Amino acid sequence: MTFRYRGYDSSGKRVKGVVNAAGIEDAKEQLRHMGILVESVKPHRSLFTSELPPSLTAALGRNLSLYLKAGISLPKGLHLVAENFPKRSKQYRFLEETARLIESGGSFYDALAAQGVYRVPPFFLQTVKVAQKSGNLEMVLLELSEYVQEQERIKRDVVKAFIYPSFILLIAVAMINFMLTTIIPKIVDMFEATKSELPTSTKVTLALSHFFQSYSWAMIAAVALSVAAVAIFWKRSERFGYLMDKTLLKIPLFGSMITAMELGRFGRVMALLLQSGVPFAQALNYAAQTVGNRYLHKLFGKIATQIVEGKSFTQAVRENVKKREIPNDFINAVALGEKSSHLAFSLKSLSELYAQQNRDRIEVMLALLEPILMLVIGGIIGFLVISMLLPIFSISMG
Repeated sequence: MTFRYRGYDSSGKRVKGVVNAAGIEDAKEQLRHMGILVESVKPHRSLFTSELPPSLTAALGRNLSLYLKAGISLPKGLHLVAENFPKRSKQYRFLEETARLIESGGSFYDALAAQGVYRVPPFFLQTVKVAQKSGNLEMVLLELSEYVQEQERIKRDVVKAFIYPSFILLIAVAMINFMLTTIIPKIVDMFEATKSELPTSTKVTLALSHFFQSYSWAMIAAVALSVAAVAIFWKRSERFGYLMDKTLLKIPLFGSMITAMELGRFGRVMALLLQSGVPFAQALNYAAQTVGNRYLHKLFGKIATQIVEGKSFTQAVRENVKKREIPNDFINAVALGEKSSHLAFSLKSLSELYAQQNRDRIEVMLALLEPILMLVIGGIIGFLVISMLLPIFSISMG
């Protein structure tokens, strides 16, 4: 939960901001630990506080790791990273505010939790907290940076994969709409003047032309509103989002891609947390929070609950996972990793494997999608052209 506070730092300067805590007393304890004399603490819910951008997370982890290895203090390192951004930017304010809170006596974890510029992901905060206690902050920050960069690469690959097919589809829709609303209506008068019987394909084309002329804007508006409504309900309705996410997992090819992506993210974060020294049940909870698919998120939540009750990770997974929901190689790797006490290594290896599998799937999908798209578009345009040419040939021959 987030709380907004007002108070004074160790130099007597008035300060304000937000802090992430389990409750008001926990928030006050964090602020006292940071050397802040608390004036007021109130629950805070902001719609405008965005999450820490992946690009900034990667730069922060990579650069701070290098600076710490070079013997530069944490606040100085944050100031150096801040110099890469414009002074009025949110990134600059985030880095300077974090550095100021550390200089006021707080730890890196406390400063990240207390600054009010960005929401920091819980798994990132917990990893930093444990890494500071264990003394391996340099290594963990570098691992966090590599993890974020890997996730961004996956997103870029997916976006790049769909740019060309989307462009072709958009051009095709525009061409078909132009033919139905502009070209075909000009030929209709000639057909009507002959009063001859038209082929069935031509009648279908003319009906489509009349429909598009009358309702094209209404169709565009209906599609736009439908997409917007689905997107809003998907985001805000827990039940609707859960059902949609569950349905997505059942779509051939796309479902396996989503599952691999989510399991890869979960495995990498879980491995990172375990390597940093986070207790197993706690690491599972934080790793589950990074799973975007609500169905899988709820599934891992059940698994975490059963582990707290005393079951092994493998046993909890086998009891909660239905057939084909999660690949057998994931379950088997977890079982082997748990038996050999190398679960973190197994999860990290699985994460890398799933990332490569998704890259291969995207390549195969693109190789199939482009020719299929061309055939479908060519078939539609060919049908429209032939349906217009057939009666013209009949008239000229008659």
